[in-house]
Amino acid sequence: MHAKYTIRRAESSRDSKRLHKLFADVFHPQQVGVLAETLFNHLPRMKKKYWFIAEDRKTKSIISAFALIPWVWEMEDIRLNVAEMGIVGTRKENRNQGLMRILNREFDATLKEEKFDLAVIQGIPGFYQKFGYYYAVPLENHINVLLHTVPDRSGKDAYSFRLARLDDIAFLLQQDEDYRRFFPLSAFRDAAIWKYLLTESLKTEYGSEYWIMQHRENGERFYVRIPQEGFGNGLIVSEISSCIHHDALTSLLGFCKRTAIERDKPYIRLNVHNESPAGAFAVSMGAEKGKPYAWQIKVPDRIHFLTKIAHILERRIADSSFEKFSGTIRLDFFTSRIDLQWSSGKLESVEPGGKEECSITFCINADLFPALCLGHRTWQELQYVRPDIFPALQYIRPNILPASDKSALLMDTLFPARRSWIHEQY
Repeated sequence: MHAKYTIRRAESSRDSKRLHKLFADVFHPQQVGVLAETLFNHLPRMKKKYWFIAEDRKTKSIISAFALIPWVWEMEDIRLNVAEMGIVGTRKENRNQGLMRILNREFDATLKEEKFDLAVIQGIPGFYQKFGYYYAVPLENHINVLLHTVPDRSGKDAYSFRLARLDDIAFLLQQDEDYRRFFPLSAFRDAAIWKYLLTESLKTEYGSEYWIMQHRENGERFYVRIPQEGFGNGLIVSEISSCIHHDALTSLLGFCKRTAIERDKPYIRLNVHNESPAGAFAVSMGAEKGKPYAWQIKVPDRIHFLTKIAHILERRIADSSFEKFSGTIRLDFFTSRIDLQWSSGKLESVEPGGKEECSITFCINADLFPALCLGHRTWQELQYVRPDIFPALQYIRPNILPASDKSALLMDTLFPARRSWIHEQY
């Protein structure tokens, strides 16, 4: 209990108005208050108890708050329950009083209570590490396409373009299936999320236009997302059909060029994965690969998470030279351990590690675990700048060749690098 502040959750629709005022004041001139109220009232799966509030005891005004925004991500075919810490704001006169730490304890308790698999934030750099978040999934890329590099389409374009409607949701769901097949770690959006994106989201400055492009003769369709706001001065394009082909991309970029000129945008900014069809196409035209920022991610319970993705780990073992592996693989986090017990290629259990020695041990600092288990980097890539991730024998008994230790090869098998990209849901 805090002497000056009441720490609580949102309780009624009245709180949505009060949260609107807080965020409007804190983030002025950005319309974050509108976004907060819209999420409060309309985002699918949002709950009042997912708003964490610090209230002044005397004035009864909200002076600090943030939201737990529920997502579903998909890792290969496993659905993950994800909690985003979003819309974090404290009034200037109330900062540096430890309010975020107090509210974060409530947030962490909810992660545990509701068994969220991951907690994530799209936050500013250098702040959220104190709460256990580390960079682990690419976010906000900048592939800048100069307008003069995009050919002008002579004559009638083979594709027509129109804004998406609610009756396009079935098509957009199918496009999301293609996207999730292309990216082993991705966002899962159902029909309710798509309805929100095409309706309520447009009432905020964070909404997006979704355009459907359709071939005039054969009827094939693709889609593109153009956000209303974002980083940089260019026309932002943040989603493009993963199954789009070369000819359609040429028409699409022509459409984006015309739109950029109409809106007085000096270039096109592709906020897409470098290896996506659209990203690779732009690079082939002379654009430079982007250097994306990253989601900051916390794994609230490593044993729970490894158990959740057991079938993925088993498939990776089955497709390797360790197909019928039996034994114990230990992850040593220096202050704790986790043992993965295998029998004939099946992960029988994931449990706290014992005190006895384990011949197959891999050492990893806990802050590197999100990047490793989500496929953001291989352990060798992480080791390039952080020597505190290694097969145990590499440093403890360096006279033994690393090739004689299964730990390194098993880590390569269980936690390979994978493409990941998260499409927004609001």
